[in-house]
Amino acid sequence: MRPKPPSRPASEGFPAAHLRAESVPRPVSALADSLERGAVIPPHSHRRAQLIFAIAGTMTVRASDGLWILPPSHALWMPAGVVHQIRTSGPVEIRTLYIGPQHARRIKNECHVLFVSPLLRELIVRAMKLPALYDERGMEGRVMRLILEEIALLPAQPLGLRMPRDPRLLRLCELLLRDLSAHGSIAQLGASVGLSERSVIRLFPRETGLSFKRWHNHARILKAFELFDQRQSVTRVALELGYAGPSAFSKMFRRAMGKAPMAMLVNNAAP
Repeated sequence: MRPKPPSRPASEGFPAAHLRAESVPRPVSALADSLERGAVIPPHSHRRAQLIFAIAGTMTVRASDGLWILPPSHALWMPAGVVHQIRTSGPVEIRTLYIGPQHARRIKNECHVLFVSPLLRELIVRAMKLPALYDERGMEGRVMRLILEEIALLPAQPLGLRMPRDPRLLRLCELLLRDLSAHGSIAQLGASVGLSERSVIRLFPRETGLSFKRWHNHARILKAFELFDQRQSVTRVALELGYAGPSAFSKMFRRAMGKAPMAMLVNNAAP
């Protein structure tokens, strides 16, 4: 009987399981895990790069200068050595690939979200069934090499937020993320963290690459994916994010993502 890919025994903690997966002497190793609703994996980093993917459930991944929300249609490329933490909003079936840095040279060396193509999804599922010490020269090795080729070809997707380094602006962003339906003015929000309206408008593009309004809207889009994964309707999502109705929300979503919310959901639905 073939050995199973690295997966977490019930008695083994998260760090130990991932350290074990990283120690497999192969270019790519695979780890299947299940996370409960509201699980929080504290800040940590890895010697290898990761492809973080969930076949079911939505995760929020946070690094020092970024935040990403990952529905099951998308994965996050995490370079080696980047400190990050993971939070779940519901049960998550996570599938992680660990790639040695020397085998990931064709992949952009920064955190970025990828739409998981049907081919990549099936390759990841297949990788989870391969033995940990797979035959690098045989079919199993070709599967792993094809995974790396597919990751390198896929374009980055706009499902992340750059977080500011300025501590006052960071506090403001944290306030927004806690209540994305809030309608306070820039002046009111700025005053709550000791910034003038003019300072907020000036600092936001410099610190995040986006204007205040675009950053706020993008945060709402990320939250919308999380709510959609919880089977919330477009109307319910719009109201929860502070819109008067689905029309205004859909207009903003379409302008930012190039598609209406329902079209995006249909196209990104996991098989």
